Amino acid sequence: MKLDSKNLVLNLLGTDANIQINKKILLTLKLEEAFFLSYLIDQYKYFEREGKLREDGSFYTSNMDIALYTTFNNSQIARVKKSGVEKELFKISLEDSRTKSYYYLNFDKILEMIGTEKSNMELAYKSRFDSEKIELEINNLDDIENLKKFTFNELRFYCKENKIKYSGNDKKDNLIKKIIEIKNPNLITKSHFSTVNDISFTSEQKNRSLTKNGKLEDGVSDISLTVSEKSITNQDKNNQEQNTCHVHEKNKKDKKIENLFHELGINFTDTNESSCLLILDKFEGNKILLEKYLISIYNQLKKLTNIKNLPALFSKKLKEIDYSLINKIKKENKNNIEKTLEEQKKIKDEERRIENTINMDKIIDNFLSLDKEIQENVVNLAEQNYLKENSVINIEMLKAIKKNTYRTYLKMIYFKLLEIIKKNNIKVGETA
Repeated sequence: MKLDSKNLVLNLLGTDANIQINKKILLTLKLEEAFFLSYLIDQYKYFEREGKLREDGSFYTSNMDIALYTTFNNSQIARVKKSGVEKELFKISLEDSRTKSYYYLNFDKILEMIGTEKSNMELAYKSRFDSEKIELEINNLDDIENLKKFTFNELRFYCKENKIKYSGNDKKDNLIKKIIEIKNPNLITKSHFSTVNDISFTSEQKNRSLTKNGKLEDGVSDISLTVSEKSITNQDKNNQEQNTCHVHEKNKKDKKIENLFHELGINFTDTNESSCLLILDKFEGNKILLEKYLISIYNQLKKLTNIKNLPALFSKKLKEIDYSLINKIKKENKNNIEKTLEEQKKIKDEERRIENTINMDKIIDNFLSLDKEIQENVVNLAEQNYLKENSVINIEMLKAIKKNTYRTYLKMIYFKLLEIIKKNNIKVGETA
């Protein structure tokens, strides 16, 4: 009798018999990190099922347990722990004199990976090429020169992601031509590439020709044409200036944001503008916060090494909105506003205190100019009311203050003194 292998395998690979690795997590993190995260999730489920989770949702596992159940060596364990913390997938708390490690899983971050709208194929390609998505802006000849710096595999990956058709026989030159045809076909026309004294041909290209409509024939590779910068005509230079940022064509662009892009040395393209508007919406229209966001992203990228195309990577980062950075900037802004308001309140309180002190001195000065009998009657009534509300006051001490520093005494009972003056309509300076 043949065993039902399908059901046996599926039953044996149930949640209690194995550690399950979500495909999107695997494609995003790669094997080691994905397996370690899946192990931690499995541990969390175990502790939750047994009622052993701590109140904050953390659980304990040792490096020995990790090594036993994952077969990782010490260097692998250290590597995946460090990477997971850096990617905010979990936090680790060392307790009991740093001998025990408690883990706090960041389920929001994990769900973000699982719930991504990217297909498994997109994630696979992204993982295959070191998680670096290529973003290209083809506005002028310099951009074509930058395009040549990408590897064959990177260009194929770009074509794959952007649904640009290519065949297995296409070489690097063919891929570049196809990309230019999609991104900016004007750069491939005869009028652009073949102005008089504009183009010098390599020895392999002397027998090649252009089609009548100005486009290259199938066997001709446009990027094999070497352009001498010295022979570029003034018209070409003007074309490049017009292409840069589309400044002269797009009056609708926000000038403040556009100027910031110019300062950073990055083209303010339609794509970048769209990304900025989405980010600006997250900041509720606050362009100062948007500026901080853009500068922060730019400074992060500048610290990276071996970047082939900083503007392209910058555009990519703008598309992938960094919500943690947005929240950080908003929190800093909120704290700054609260700090400013607190400082303003302190200043106003101090101004009010000084003003009240000045008014008090004026009223006391005017009070002391009244008839002695009126002063005595008002002071006696004010003193009685003061002692009613402040029964713990040492009467003897109060009498001593009254005798030795009469003005200080009047300041002590000032508010009760003011009540009697107003109640009896006694004219004393500004209280009249």
